[in-house]
Amino acid sequence: MKNIGIITILILLSFGFSRNVTKVKITNKSEVTIKGKSNVNSFECKYNSDFIENDLQVIMNKNNGKILLDGAKIAIKSTGFDCAHRMITKDFKSILKAEEYPHIIINVKEIITAKENITAKLNVKIAGEENDYLVPVVYNANTNNVKGQLKLNIKDFKLKSPKKLLGMVVVNDNVEIDFNLFLQY
Repeated sequence: MKNIGIITILILLSFGFSRNVTKVKITNKSEVTIKGKSNVNSFECKYNSDFIENDLQVIMNKNNGKILLDGAKIAIKSTGFDCAHRMITKDFKSILKAEEYPHIIINVKEIITAKENITAKLNVKIAGEENDYLVPVVYNANTNNVKGQLKLNIKDFKLKSPKKLLGMVVVNDNVEIDFNLFLQY
């Protein structure tokens, strides 16, 4: 009898919420690129698409124009980036503290839809430090493609940009992370 009461309460609490469990795969067609600048040049570090494939079991709760997500956590290997120049790649991995922190964790917490605009609320963890961001995204339902750009300052993660040639070459603390993810459901 006690179990029936608990089940009834759970059913009543679930009204007004739409809960859905979905398996999502991020395919290796996806691209992640980090762009930065120094006082001399700009650089671009591309993530190796062989490391991209992730299978996620995502729990979605829809409520008032928001989709709350649980399990939409993407682990990116800190050593998976190539900056097209061996020394820049080495410096980039050093900035990320790749030896000590082998993954960058991106946790998609919620999706907010307002008319034609879509915003993702992300929690990003780099080198043991976490920060939350709101990122405008574009979703193409025909190709199951999500695109966006996250702008961040590496100092927010207590990281230091390298200085080369006795401080004559200085890397800017602001970087852009462009993502173009292809999903399978």
